[in-house]
Amino acid sequence: MSNTFFSLFLISTLLVGLGTLSHNSRAQTFDIQGVSSGEIRDNVQLYLKDVNKPVSEFDLDDYREKLHQQTQVALRAFAHYDASVIIAPFTYQAITAQESNTSIQIDIELRPKALVKLVQLQLNIENVDAIPPKLSEVIDNIRAMQGKAIDHSRYESLKSQLNTFALLYGYFEFKFLLHKLLIVSSDLEAESTDRIEMGNLSPQSHTPQKKASSGIVHWIVNLGPRYKFGDLSFLEETRGQSLVTRVKPFKKGEYFDQGKVGQLSADMIATGYFDNAIARPNSSEAVDKHVPIEVIITPKPKDLYKFGIGASTDTGPRISIDWERPWVNLDGHSMGAELYVSKPRKSLSFDYRIPTDNPLKDFYSFQAGVQQIQENQTDSETLSLAVQRQWGAVDELDWDKIAFVKAEQETFTQGLQNEEKTLLVLPGFTFNRTRKRGDIFVSWGDRQQLTVEGASTSLLSDIDLFKVTARTKWIREYDSHRFVLRADAGMISTNDFERVPSSQRFFAGGDQSIRGFGLNEVSDVREVEGEDGPELELIGGKYLSVASVEYAYKVAESWRVAVFADVGSASDKFASNLARGVGVGVHWLSPIGSVQIYIAHGKSDIEEGYRVHFVLGEGF
Repeated sequence: MSNTFFSLFLISTLLVGLGTLSHNSRAQTFDIQGVSSGEIRDNVQLYLKDVNKPVSEFDLDDYREKLHQQTQVALRAFAHYDASVIIAPFTYQAITAQESNTSIQIDIELRPKALVKLVQLQLNIENVDAIPPKLSEVIDNIRAMQGKAIDHSRYESLKSQLNTFALLYGYFEFKFLLHKLLIVSSDLEAESTDRIEMGNLSPQSHTPQKKASSGIVHWIVNLGPRYKFGDLSFLEETRGQSLVTRVKPFKKGEYFDQGKVGQLSADMIATGYFDNAIARPNSSEAVDKHVPIEVIITPKPKDLYKFGIGASTDTGPRISIDWERPWVNLDGHSMGAELYVSKPRKSLSFDYRIPTDNPLKDFYSFQAGVQQIQENQTDSETLSLAVQRQWGAVDELDWDKIAFVKAEQETFTQGLQNEEKTLLVLPGFTFNRTRKRGDIFVSWGDRQQLTVEGASTSLLSDIDLFKVTARTKWIREYDSHRFVLRADAGMISTNDFERVPSSQRFFAGGDQSIRGFGLNEVSDVREVEGEDGPELELIGGKYLSVASVEYAYKVAESWRVAVFADVGSASDKFASNLARGVGVGVHWLSPIGSVQIYIAHGKSDIEEGYRVHFVLGEGF
């Protein structure tokens, strides 16, 4: 009997619960009036959605009060603490009937936002002069909240920034002793109820006066001392420790900066000596406020091989094979070789590198190579030896500086001339700077390069020669707009231009020069008598002048359309006999990089036509 009664009780309870769920299954809708901001309206709707419908008429007042409270909470997120909220009358049956579509109307008057009346920030700092600029900026932004509308998201963001930057800059004893945002409600009466008007007591002198709500920010922060860099600590004995010491961007005793620790990790990888390299501070082992930096490194294997393939309208298909031995000895000597093969150019080169102060930036390089070129009317073969010394850039604004001496013997036929052989011993220097953001897709960057070199018959060369080459390229993106500017200039002075090797003369035309022409098709020409009558031969130029501008617009996530104009020459006089190329293109931002296709119309004094250009990569 008792089991039967319990079963009936359980069934009836479930039926009541199902009935309650049934009449609450339809979500209540709300008609928000008096608010023009969609963001505020959506936030109110979000808060009201969490209020459960009343289960009986006895819960109606409580339901109305919860709607009022949740609306106020939603408005306070936008600093509207004094908003007026009026909920239109409704009945229990109107909002709970199964077929009801009644929407509850809520009228809101926002009123002015509550302001931060006072920011009381108490900082306990041991050394004010040690505060880094970014942390000072956060502190200034905290104080700048005073007099402005209460912004809860900014309040939380500044609290997080203060904590984050303190740790990033070595304040390892940082503590928030107090952090409060106090709201002085408009419901509080004025401190003084006496109202004096020109010596007379007003009849309303004891009427309570309401003030607008305001906020008080009260923080007590212990920054403590700023720790300094200690020694490097290697967790495992392995080769390469001396190289790590030479690339570290900080000295023992300097104030701690987590950015420099991250830079050390990046620089260790960039040297090419390590497969894995991690640097991290260990504040728990600090001695006298000096933090040791733990380093974990995994040297690369003895030999590395890389294979590459590509294609463009300039070169056609191309392949490359690289061999590298990162560790010739424990001093960081390295060597490598590269084989490059395309239809117009083939080369084999060898390089032996000896690091000096900083193996990432400063080194000696000894090079040897052979190169063969067969393109247009150029047929040459070059044997070369070179020694160079590089002093790397200290920062993004600095330049790489390279001094070199190279010996080149080139056997060449240019145009319809007879074969020549020229030996040049070329001392010179190069200033180079490349800055960019992004590797696969460059959204911002610029490149500048200046090379000056010369040869003299008094220094083993067959001719006298002085050559200057300057190149620059700029990429800037603004939202969906992309601009690319490029310019090349050069000058050759010599006592015998006929014996200047083809590889030293100036030519223009191609994907990265003047589009609308093939690779190195633009230069001074000379009419000579051939077997079938007069022919034009390309002889190259003493001067190079090329300028290009391109604009691209992003039409979809992975697609851009572009227009461009190129102009330039390689001639006996600077900027004479200019060739022009104009056209349109499309860029596909593929998973492997930028694929660019252009249709260009080229026009010069001797030819005119259309050409399709295909480029894989930014060409930066």
